[in-house]
Amino acid sequence: MAQRELSILADARVILNDTSDSPRWSTERLMGFLDDAQNTMCKDIPLITKSFTLNTVAGQAEYSLPYGTVKLLRASSEGTPLNLVSYEDIEDIDPGWEDNTSSSFSAIIVSALSQQKVRPYPLISESKPIKMRYHSRPVGLGWDSTTEDCVEELTIEDMWDSGLKQYVVAQAFLDYGDESSNSRANTALGLFEANFTRALKLSKKSFAKRVVTTKYQAKVASSLNRGDRYGSGSCRFGY
Repeated sequence: MAQRELSILADARVILNDTSDSPRWSTERLMGFLDDAQNTMCKDIPLITKSFTLNTVAGQAEYSLPYGTVKLLRASSEGTPLNLVSYEDIEDIDPGWEDNTSSSFSAIIVSALSQQKVRPYPLISESKPIKMRYHSRPVGLGWDSTTEDCVEELTIEDMWDSGLKQYVVAQAFLDYGDESSNSRANTALGLFEANFTRALKLSKKSFAKRVVTTKYQAKVASSLNRGDRYGSGSCRFGY
């Protein structure tokens, strides 16, 4: 029995004045709202991060990340941090990047449109593992009509339960569709957004965004011409 999830729904029912023996909203419907709330919180904020070791294969260019990956946050190989760069950036840094080979990795090329696939740079002649940490989507709560319980449990920390509750309340009020209920829904959404904004600020502190300057790119290009490992481990793209 998912006590945490049911507790959030019970608190939401109190606000909705839906505590009778014949409730207006089924637990399944409210659980669906709760699932949406968690997904909304996690879509743009790395509240769920997971580790993964990518075992590369000599000569293979592109690799798929685990299902549910939203964004790659950091990567390292042989204890050295790898820079996360876009395809546009690597074209500026090394026009011949597709054919460049080395004995070790120096970067991970990612696409801003989809980070389900990544490309370690440059190509290497032997297999080497890459340790990664990525922002992941939560597992859907689901609903089992036989046991009348959710299939999975909430993934994010319980410090966000108050915000999740307000999202459930807002979506339930919207079911009515009248002006008064819509006003209450907007109030609840405002409280949810306050939690969302707080989570976003905390995530920016945890995954500070750094920008690579033209001067740094020139240094990178110079290092590549010497055949050295390029870049500073403290400089990253994205989160």
